[in-house]
This record gives sequence, structure tokens and C-alpha cells, in this order.
Amino acid sequence: MSPHSAPEPSIQDQYSDEKTYKYGSSAYYAYLFLAQDTQKDIKLLHAFFHEISNVLYISTESSVARLKLSWWKNEIEQLFHGKPEHPISQALVATIKKYDLKKQYFDYIVESVEMDLSHNRYLDWTSLKNFCTMQSGAFACLITQVLAPTNEQNIRFAQKLGVAIHFTHLLRGLGQDATQGRIYIPMDFLREHQIKAADILNAKYSDEFRVFMQAQGNYARQLFKEALPYLAPESRQALRPCLIKANLCLKLLKALEKDQWRVLDKGISLSPVSKLLTASKVWLSQGRYFGM
Repeated sequence: MSPHSAPEPSIQDQYSDEKTYKYGSSAYYAYLFLAQDTQKDIKLLHAFFHEISNVLYISTESSVARLKLSWWKNEIEQLFHGKPEHPISQALVATIKKYDLKKQYFDYIVESVEMDLSHNRYLDWTSLKNFCTMQSGAFACLITQVLAPTNEQNIRFAQKLGVAIHFTHLLRGLGQDATQGRIYIPMDFLREHQIKAADILNAKYSDEFRVFMQAQGNYARQLFKEALPYLAPESRQALRPCLIKANLCLKLLKALEKDQWRVLDKGISLSPVSKLLTASKVWLSQGRYFGM
């Protein structure tokens, strides 16, 4: 190797690069303007998150998935005692120390997947909100700890924003989840609009379904509005990546509306150009742009 060539990436770096967010994804554009060192730390957190959340999808047997999650619970204990075994955990040691990341948020993410193994339906918003808070809310708290000072207001903002983002993604992924027998929209929301679970599982469209989905889209927007008051003015600039994610979700909701909520048999995504323009607007406005 020449003295000016880049060092070979470690096994841990290679593993995390495979597992983290991909080029062109919403996450990619959310963190695009950050310093390289900060991006690397966030990529590690995404790699951990994907490693845990994917247990639900790559393990066909519930018992196998539970064994994997049990192993990860122990691995998190080992990680915070400085004795991790997994490549991602080993890479996270320095990041956890640098930002004083809290163990409880790693635990919550594992527990949320355990919860998902026990439910393919959520009876009401309270139970679904609890799941979203433990998974995406906890993950958003970890990201926020990297980007901004850890205080109660920033954590509350992260939790609420994580729920809003997660619910938006659940709306977009309704059809894909249904192919696995899962419906994440609360059952009482369905009953309120006289929508049958079988209609979603069988990808059956109707005028009633579109009215129902529009109501869910409006509710998602309300969740974003509820998060914003917790964003402290002094943290707005530091938390621009979180605001980029929020703006991309709001833009996605508009795209879903325009497509008449055809989420049961097709996937809707924003174009890379659209993502880049939105991310640039948020970044250059110092986080003041919010496309409600």
C-alpha cells in the first residue's frame, strides 16, 4: 500500500457499510451535509437498527427470531460492559463513549421487535404508538444524541418525531406488510371507517378505502405538528437531518395522495432529485423550512 492510499476498511466497517442505509435513500439525503465523522457514527446506528429490525423478516420461525433477539439482549449488555462480540457492536463502542449514548434506547429497539413478533394486529392507537415509540422513537433519540445536546426537550421532540415518521412509513408499506399477514393500522381506526382487514389483506380498493387512507394521512400530519413545539430554537440547526426526514415524509404523503393511496399493490417513492431539493431547502434555511 502506498503511503498516500486510504487504509483498508476494517471488518467492522465493511459489515456496517453493508447493513446501513443505502445511497439514494431518504436517510442518505438526511445526513448528506454532515461531517464525515458524524456520518460514520450515524451509519453505525442505522446498521444496528437494521440488524435488529430485520430479525422479524429474515427469521421464518418465531422461535428462531426470539433466540436471536435474546442473543442481542445479552450482546447489548456486553457492549455496555466493553466486551462486544458482533462486528457492529464492536464498531459502536467508540460512538457510545463519544456521545454518551443511553443503553435503554438500544434495549427498547430489541423489545419493540419482540413486541412485533407477538402482534400482527394492533387493537388501538395506544398500543401502536407504544410500539412506534419503542422502535423508531428510541432510534430517533439515539440519532438526536449524536446531533444535539441531550436534554429533555430534544428527547421529547425525537420521540414524537420518530412516531410520526414511523406511522408515515407504515401507511406507505401497508400493502407490503399485508403480504405477510400484518396490518399496522389500528383495528379501531378500521372499524371507525367500516374497513375490513380482509380488504387490506386482499388488496381490495374502494372509495371507502381511499377516504380511510386520507384520514390516516391527515392523522400523520397531525403527529408531525405535535412534535414541532418540542423543537427548541437553539437546536433547530443541529437537528436539521431530523427535519429533512420529516419534510421527506410530508412530501411522501403528498405523493401518496396524488396517487389516490394505491399502497396495497404498488410502492411509491420520491425521486432522488426531489429528495435532494428538499434536503437542500431544509439545510440552507437553517432548519426553518417545513413543508406542511
